[in-house]
Amino acid sequence: MISARSLLATAVLLALAAALFAGPAAAQAPLPKLATQIPDEELQVRPAVVSYTGDGTGFVGGRTTSPPEHLDRGGIHWLSWTGRSAFGRGFAWINNCRPDCAGGSFNKHRATVRASRPRDGLFTRMVITYRWDGRRQHDRRVLEHAAGFYYWGV
Repeated sequence: MISARSLLATAVLLALAAALFAGPAAAQAPLPKLATQIPDEELQVRPAVVSYTGDGTGFVGGRTTSPPEHLDRGGIHWLSWTGRSAFGRGFAWINNCRPDCAGGSFNKHRATVRASRPRDGLFTRMVITYRWDGRRQHDRRVLEHAAGFYYWGV
């Protein structure tokens, strides 16, 4: 007959072995990517720049990533990037669209970027927080996919 102590010891050893073998596999899981809406760099881990409007009137980058050179690498400073969320600081560059968006100019605002809700290796939610006219703005975005492209919808 097997004693309760022997069964408990066996269960503990099996649990430790399972944790030992599962640990490295879980640690090697790829980090979720973020959609950038930038050609040739559409899905990235810790991207330097993220365009989040469909018409190019808003993106997050660094202090010196002003249009039309906004694709250079002055970028977002990512403070955290895990399998569940990402958080970074940078500048929201927003077109004032005056007299229209084609003739408007970009203004920068200190911003934070928070990405969350990973699904199938991609973050599906993003919140960009910045101040506009003295008020804190929270621009909430949802990842969409159409015609083979990922983009940030409202």
